[in-house]
Amino acid sequence: MNDIMTVAQSTFHRIARMKALYFMLLICVLDVAAMAAYGELSLGLEKELMFDGALAICLVVALITALVIAFDVPRELRDKTATYILSKPGGRDAFVCGKFLGVATLVVYNVAIVAVGSALAYRLSFGKVPEGLGTGAALVAAEGVMLVGIGLVFSVLLSDTLAAILTFVCFCVGHLVPMLPRISDNPLSHALYYALPNFYNLDVKTELSHGVAVDPAFLLMGIFYALAYAIALTALANCIFSRKDLG
Repeated sequence: MNDIMTVAQSTFHRIARMKALYFMLLICVLDVAAMAAYGELSLGLEKELMFDGALAICLVVALITALVIAFDVPRELRDKTATYILSKPGGRDAFVCGKFLGVATLVVYNVAIVAVGSALAYRLSFGKVPEGLGTGAALVAAEGVMLVGIGLVFSVLLSDTLAAILTFVCFCVGHLVPMLPRISDNPLSHALYYALPNFYNLDVKTELSHGVAVDPAFLLMGIFYALAYAIALTALANCIFSRKDLG
């Protein structure tokens, strides 16, 4: 467990110390704040626009952060910077789990920064903090954690570029999965529907932005689904990596 936490902390702190990261997050928050100026273009729906924009930008930040793992794991294996931890008993398990935990924590951290900054911008523009923004940000962070698990599996199998591309493809496919049973009603479609990541379970941005009440049970099930899926993918990546030839 200590080795897992060491890898996780090293990964998190190394990336969190990058000044470019905070510049990117600042630009994201300023983009959200600028949406308050588009009252006429949004036909008086600038509040909804800012809310939707905040969650959309949180999602972009979650995606970009999750892609870090697709580049980080192959780079460390290529540069042999992980030789010490991999040489220890159980080192491979600690490396995989630590990488997942470190980048997943970074996803939550970055999404939280953008969400808090967006809430402050909303309050300065409209005099109150939007209801549901925290809930939406939590679901976005959960989706980001799922993407970390997906990127981890690809990163132990493929090169960094291919891992990043396929992670992004899964991100796109995950938002289209609910359409599978409608397109083709056969066993394969239903199997893919349950096997592929289904981000529809975490998408309530429209409802929240228009003040529609969302069942708390749906929210909890969505977060549970994301965590369970990510843990299963981490176990799969662990199994693959334990048999991988690092020579």
